This record gives sequence, C-alpha cells and structure tokens, in this order.
Amino acid sequence: MENRVVDILEFAERGEGVPDGSSYRVRIDGKAFTIHTSDPTGESLLKEVGKRPCAFELIEEFIDGRNDVVEPEERVDLRKKGLKGFLTAHKEIVPISINDKPYRIERGDRTVAEILGKVGETAEGYVLLEEKSGPPMPMPPDRRLKIEGCEVFHTQPQSGGSS
Repeated sequence: MENRVVDILEFAERGEGVPDGSSYRVRIDGKAFTIHTSDPTGESLLKEVGKRPCAFELIEEFIDGRNDVVEPEERVDLRKKGLKGFLTAHKEIVPISINDKPYRIERGDRTVAEILGKVGETAEGYVLLEEKSGPPMPMPPDRRLKIEGCEVFHTQPQSGGSS
C-alpha cells in the first residue's frame, strides 16, 4: 500500500466515507495529528495531546453537531462517516490515590482536610503527603491543593512528643 495520509475532516465536510489509508490526519482540540492506525484507543489519542484519561475525557465530534464520549480503552473507528475530529474536556469528578487506594473527588481547589476526610483521617492526627516528582512531600494543613486528577497522596500519623 502506498503511504497515503487521509484527512478525515475533508471527507466529513464532503459527506463522504473515509477511505483506507496508511495514516489518518485527525484534529484534537483544533490541532492536526497523524495517527498510524484506523482504530486507535481513546487513551492513545489523549496521549497525542499530552493528556491523561484520569483527568480528561475524549469526545468525538461529528459534522452534524453530535458529540460522543470515548472511553480510554474504547477503540475509535477513524473511518466512521461524519467524524470530523475530537475535543478534550476536564473531568469534573476525578480519581486520586490515597495510600495506594483509588478515590473520586471533585476537581478544583481542595483542602488538606477534605482529602484526609476521604480516608477518615483528620489534620490533627495525620499528615498528608503528596507524591509528585521525587519523594512524597508533607502538605501544610492550611494549604489548598489544586486537584486535576491522577494525584497521588499518602498519609502518616502526626509525630508526637513521646515514643
């Protein structure tokens, strides 16, 4: 097969079916990407734009105005008639991990107490540590944390004066 890049938007705008190609040009959030399969997963398309499925949704956008959410493990048929591209959107309820267990929380600014409350702990008795790049760092109890999804936290008992 010759090396043919098929632009799915061109065919959607003409109301035509998308032919086979060796690659497909798709738009995600208005930017063009070349995809080397006709049936990528939702997760792989999010990775193209540097986004993770724990924080973002992928939405198919059709020429007729219809939009459909694509699950991360779902395969998308780029040859689907009328498919013009994709949008991404922040999830409102996102997963976080606390002590290696998954929890769901509304994205946005959250207090240390709110996060500790997910595991039945309080700032008086426990320290919240956030894992980013490097070792987990303790968060001051009065700090507000910006939750976007995928954050990893650990708790540990407050150290007391006696042992």
